[in-house]
Amino acid sequence: MTLTLYFAAGSCTLPALVGLEEAGAAYEAVRLVLSDGDQRRPEYLAVNPRGRVPALVVDGVVITENAAVLTTLAHLFPAARLLPQGDPVQVGRAHELLAWFASSVHVSFAQVGRPERYTRDAGAWPALKVGGRENMLAAYAEIEARLADGRPWLLGDAFSLADPYALVFHRWAQRLDVDMAGFPAYSAHAARLQARPSVQRALAQESSPRTLAAA
Repeated sequence: MTLTLYFAAGSCTLPALVGLEEAGAAYEAVRLVLSDGDQRRPEYLAVNPRGRVPALVVDGVVITENAAVLTTLAHLFPAARLLPQGDPVQVGRAHELLAWFASSVHVSFAQVGRPERYTRDAGAWPALKVGGRENMLAAYAEIEARLADGRPWLLGDAFSLADPYALVFHRWAQRLDVDMAGFPAYSAHAARLQARPSVQRALAQESSPRTLAAA
């Protein structure tokens, strides 16, 4: 099996990198620099015409969208237990988190950073940014409440790929000028993740040289 992950530093691709590292998978990592427009280059649009990351290529077949990529990794490497198995309720709770992160939390952040995705009316952008920030604060509060009982991971005692996905949003707080000291359980969760070897290896990949050739 050949695996290639197209990713970008500081983006929502972190949990896919963590999943591959958790599984001990052999894979090629192709780093895009979004600020330079790598996602719009013809060579990447040939992989993912939407021009978004992540994109996972499995034996020549392209899979996009974070929830789909993470689910695919969990099925490819069942021994790594990247997502719950067996218990339908835990499986459902895991996918509930992945869906919420992808369809709501990430969208709220994009309202702040990329309001043009939602309307061409530049006059509406300030309101979109304000609403997005408010929604992000509500999401931080919800994650904080979930972790406030002292559980080590979002689903309880077992690590899952929902955890590094939550780390993405914790890292993005700096861009929103949000002081995460107000979310101590969430910040402790982030610290546990950053101490995990697979996360450290994934973060090291983020600082690797660009691997999609610049035009």
